[in-house]
Amino acid sequence: MTAHDLIDSIFSRPQQSVAGNIRYISEDQRKFLTDLIGQDSEGGSVTRGAGGSLVWVPSGRHKYVLTENVTIGRKPHTLMRLSNIIASETGRLF
Repeated sequence: MTAHDLIDSIFSRPQQSVAGNIRYISEDQRKFLTDLIGQDSEGGSVTRGAGGSLVWVPSGRHKYVLTENVTIGRKPHTLMRLSNIIASETGRLF
């Protein structure tokens, strides 16, 4: 399984009360996705964002922001998919 496969699987199941480009994920999914991103040939296009988020910028149309929420009582983690119309090169957000 690749990081793209896991992300496609996560986004294939709609969630209620959340925007179409955002999914809540479990701690296990977050850890597994982070490991898969690290094994990806484009893993070098990963940067740390604000608040402990992880920004993955693979080549292609979609970019991803993985946010770890440590606030008790909230959905623990989010995966956000950002898209642009034209596919970009590795390391470029848009």
